[in-house]
Amino acid sequence: MEETKENEEITVENEANDSGSPPAALSKNAQKKLVKQQRREAKKAEKKAAMKEQKKREAERKRKEWDEMLGSLTEEERSKVIESRKGMRKERMEKRSEERDKKIERLSAAKQHGQNIVLDLQFSHLMTPSEINSLVQQVFFASLFLP
Repeated sequence: MEETKENEEITVENEANDSGSPPAALSKNAQKKLVKQQRREAKKAEKKAAMKEQKKREAERKRKEWDEMLGSLTEEERSKVIESRKGMRKERMEKRSEERDKKIERLSAAKQHGQNIVLDLQFSHLMTPSEINSLVQQVFFASLFLP
């Protein structure tokens, strides 16, 4: 068992040396944490690259399906499908634009007139007296900042 611990310690030290940090400057626990963090970061980077590759493959697959579908249509049908798709895209873009404008309008109104705040105090019967006291203090403190 002692040999196994020594081997693990040597492995941790070697991995810490591979990362460029001096093993003497860090405790064993700190070295283990550092190695663990580096593994997590490497795994995260691999996962991100895999997701990017999968997204790229999915886009390519959709593009192929679109091309095959267009290839099987007559010229007139093809132009109708393309126009239909352009129309749907335009509608989506207009809808997003309207939603964005509404959001900006709502936020600017809240900025000018202040934001409404609602406090639901119907759970007081479930609270202990100390929790109720804390709640009252928090509400009082928050009310100091209201216009």
